[in-house]
Amino acid sequence: MKAKLALLLAAVLGCSLVLSGCWNSRELNELAIVSGIGLDSLDGKQGYRVTFQIINPSSSAQTTGSASNQPPIIVVSATDRTIFGALRKASRRATRQLFFAHTQLVLIGESLAEKGITSVFDIFERSHELRLNSAVLVSKGTDAASVLKLLTTLESMPSMGLLKKMQNTSRVWGENRKVTVFEVINGITGESDFTVNGVEIVGDAAEGEKKSSLEQSDPMVGSLMSGLGVFKEGKLIGWLNGPQSRGTQWVLDKINETSINIDSPDMEEDIAVNIFYSKTRVKVELQEGKPVFHVHISEEGIINETGGFVDLSKEDELQELQKEMAEKTAAEVRQAVKAAQDMKTDIFNFGNELKRIHPQSWETVKEDWSAAFAEGELDLKVDAYIRSTGMRLKPYIPAKK
Repeated sequence: MKAKLALLLAAVLGCSLVLSGCWNSRELNELAIVSGIGLDSLDGKQGYRVTFQIINPSSSAQTTGSASNQPPIIVVSATDRTIFGALRKASRRATRQLFFAHTQLVLIGESLAEKGITSVFDIFERSHELRLNSAVLVSKGTDAASVLKLLTTLESMPSMGLLKKMQNTSRVWGENRKVTVFEVINGITGESDFTVNGVEIVGDAAEGEKKSSLEQSDPMVGSLMSGLGVFKEGKLIGWLNGPQSRGTQWVLDKINETSINIDSPDMEEDIAVNIFYSKTRVKVELQEGKPVFHVHISEEGIINETGGFVDLSKEDELQELQKEMAEKTAAEVRQAVKAAQDMKTDIFNFGNELKRIHPQSWETVKEDWSAAFAEGELDLKVDAYIRSTGMRLKPYIPAKK
């Protein structure tokens, strides 16, 4: 009996040595939760200026008194030759240890993007806290720190506001899409070039840092999703805006929903069509040594508004509108492809598609694919279909005599 008790006691003591508890645990009131990270280059020397957007617990909590007048975020910056070094240097200004598990956004300054971001994301793959699914943006015409310092309406956390703005516009407008750290790394290491969403500041950035800028129904300062930054060999070489950026999303099959305006018999672009379905199929082949890009887009839409008279009960009228709808889509796709060919950047993954389908053909052009892509021919077909016309076939607006 005593032997069994001794054996049981030894087992319990052995387990206590193995199960040592949360040896690396950290209390919540000792952490500074980082919601956004901004990366900028240093003028005239190597290194980074890293900006951390930290959630202010005093403002976020349901408190009263002077604390409630504090801004919802605190912004801390540090400079160093490496990003990790800047992270550690930030401890000189932060009263708590920085915690990155809830980081929603990584913002790249335009000047840093132009110099190159090839080595920027190495720390994200090595760190156990930094997230590969954090969204990536490029600040357009300004630095990343200025964007992170902006206070926003509706969303108390500015980084969360930028993320939701990106998701919202990609869902209903289609010129942008969410790009993650993981996707950027794949773009850097892959055969093709890639694009990243741009964001710019509207108004006086210095005023946007003040809480008083939110005390009006129409804030004079804010941020705006603006185009796509084009990256070649890890460097920002240009921007695609408006129809070019949406045409890019069409080719990449990233359109969830969008709206285009087509002509009525009386007026130009006064019929609004909401495109709720779009599917793109791409095939690439070499014909006499020249790439041919076969792009087939199928789309469906609903007529949501008409500014002039159009008899939607007539089949020939609908067919004419569907034809215009297809031509509008095709025009934006052609603009996007031409802009990419002018920059000699294969942002559509045509090279990877050729490599996948015709690996032997790829071997003949891979050494100078940028030049081959720039000389490639676009074979585009768009099938457009109007699924619904709403509750009225004939507008109450009379036809012009």
